Amino acid sequence: MEATAQQEQVRAIAERFVQLAPEGWARLVGNWEATVVDGEVSLNWVTLGVVDLGDRWGAGQFGFDEQLYDLVAELNEGMAQAGERWTVLDLEVDRDGAFRTRFGYGPPTRTLGRPDEESLGRFEKYLDTWIAEHGPVPGR
Repeated sequence: MEATAQQEQVRAIAERFVQLAPEGWARLVGNWEATVVDGEVSLNWVTLGVVDLGDRWGAGQFGFDEQLYDLVAELNEGMAQAGERWTVLDLEVDRDGAFRTRFGYGPPTRTLGRPDEESLGRFEKYLDTWIAEHGPVPGR
């Protein structure tokens, strides 16, 4: 997958993520672990949105979205064709439209039943980390 096609695919994933976002969202965060099972990509995913609730910050997980899942799986397959199949994709999307991706190539830990700080542990504490960085009340 050439760099331009990869960037377009990542942008499509970020755009779909935004389409699913709740009202008042400030940041969306996703972590997908990819494994190949019987020749097909299988994704273990955790997604979270940080939301401005007016008097406090809130956070919640997203439900399954087939279109988002398919876009992430297509990115994995496309990169595999170029010999760059990732095992972990991290994506953060901010309200201002900025987004960041990081690809990992080691064994996917959560999928193997080993919760780690980088994936599941980070999500369990994400709201606390956000509040520590942005204060307890939005806009202050």
